Amino acid sequence: MRIILLLFVFLSGCAVSVRERKETQRSQELKVHCETPIYTEGYYCYGERAKSALVQPLSKVKVTNLRNGKSITIAVFRDDAVNGVCVPERYAYLLGPAPFPARLDIQRCGKEGITTCPAKIEGLASYYANEYHSRESSYGVPYDMHGMYAAHRSLPLGTLLRVINPENGKEVVVKVIDRGPFKEGRVLDLSYEAARKLGMVQKGEARVVAYVLRCGE
Repeated sequence: MRIILLLFVFLSGCAVSVRERKETQRSQELKVHCETPIYTEGYYCYGERAKSALVQPLSKVKVTNLRNGKSITIAVFRDDAVNGVCVPERYAYLLGPAPFPARLDIQRCGKEGITTCPAKIEGLASYYANEYHSRESSYGVPYDMHGMYAAHRSLPLGTLLRVINPENGKEVVVKVIDRGPFKEGRVLDLSYEAARKLGMVQKGEARVVAYVLRCGE
């Protein structure tokens, strides 16, 4: 009986330990802010893209004109200069006259629906420069090799990272606007300027530690 009691206490302790470990792992994740619904003003803009400063980059959004109940579902690009939401003019025949009271229902948060970030990333970083300069990034803006940017395979677009080169103590803050790196064993692709400030241009790669300052936009 005593042996059974001791075994029960031991197993209970293991269960608590596993549960505490899982809770700790969860607490180390950061969440994307993805409010829904959002009430704002809708209007029309030139071009083929819907834009807003209120949603995560490339979220799938149902935009409803509350005046007449008409709606469309569209991917919305992040643009901090846009108040409310602007949608391409070609949708005016569906949604009606603008400006209009709009309701935004987020059907997918961000480009891939990823809503969490690890607090810390460690591994090998490389950089990309001339070949990709001015090409459109996954975020929807041209990649600027002289800006402070990064590519990661799965972090929500718009995530801010503090990247440290432990070898020399140098650090930078970069924004994730692209997908990559696509070479096995690498965790980050940095812009040329970020790599230069980290002192890794000559080697082409470096072991880095990156901390998430903000998950998503």
